[in-house]
Amino acid sequence: MRGRVSTGTAAEAYEDLHVRSAGALAAALVGRQSEPLPSLAVLAEASDAAWDRARTEPDAHAPTWTRYRVEPYEVEFFQGDARRRHIRLRYTRTGADGWDRELLWP
Repeated sequence: MRGRVSTGTAAEAYEDLHVRSAGALAAALVGRQSEPLPSLAVLAEASDAAWDRARTEPDAHAPTWTRYRVEPYEVEFFQGDARRRHIRLRYTRTGADGWDRELLWP
């Protein structure tokens, strides 16, 4: 998918997170995605604490959770084939409500 990406508001991010599972909240409460991890034990400790907090504070705020919005101008779908004759379809926006469809070589 290709398109313009924008960030939602803090209120939209909060609402988005809180319609998800307790696991999503727990993961968001850990909030250190892509930082170096000293050990799996540190992850286990942080995860346990986040799960406990998610259970006791289901409305907890997770400041790292962000909601993004994509306004697509192009979307491609790929369907694999056992003989490697993959089906590829590309849709390109032609206006406010229209899309062109192309079949692509694998």
